[in-house]
Amino acid sequence: MRIEGAIFDLDGTLTDSMYIWNEAPKALVRKFGGEPPEDLARDIREMGRREASEYMVDTFCLPCTPQQVMEGVNALVTGEYRDRVPMKTGADTLLERLGALGVPCGIATASEAFQARDAMVRLGLWKHFLFAFSSLQYGPKTGPDLYRAAARSLGSAPERTVVFEDALHAARSAKRAGFLVAGVYDPSAEEDQEALRCLCDWYLPRLDSPDFLATLERG
Repeated sequence: MRIEGAIFDLDGTLTDSMYIWNEAPKALVRKFGGEPPEDLARDIREMGRREASEYMVDTFCLPCTPQQVMEGVNALVTGEYRDRVPMKTGADTLLERLGALGVPCGIATASEAFQARDAMVRLGLWKHFLFAFSSLQYGPKTGPDLYRAAARSLGSAPERTVVFEDALHAARSAKRAGFLVAGVYDPSAEEDQEALRCLCDWYLPRLDSPDFLATLERG
């Protein structure tokens, strides 16, 4: 089957940036006097930004509003995207191959759209993308709206659009919505890899997996 569109997650898929989301929420809780557990990121990973902020305020009795938590986390992570986050191995090779095949690409991220753009510009990859959409506008990845909006902008039907995701809950949402799904390995979700492998149409230990590149060529 010929793929007519590609939607990429950002954190853990295009960039090795999960460390940001492991540390930033804990840093904010500590800033406001709370004592977060080391696995806080796991507790909130399926939540949207607003829901996660409300959870942190309520759980740790923080003397601030959820909006202040959101703004604080945003301030911490924006510089990382702009200045430091590294590219995931093989991202450039895969994007170049998709471009050569005429497959349009977009980004669908739980981060801010401008953060995705800043990271991609610095890494020299923004030229491969038509847009970056955020779940802050289209809803969390526990639902399909973000992926559907991205597919509409690509002009491709879900059944001919591949979603690249490292997070199991996000891959499930895309699969339920009728998308093709490529599961991308990231060490931050080691315990989910077998389930991701079973769920997805393709499982990629790295983005430039030779078998997957060959599949793209065959159409």
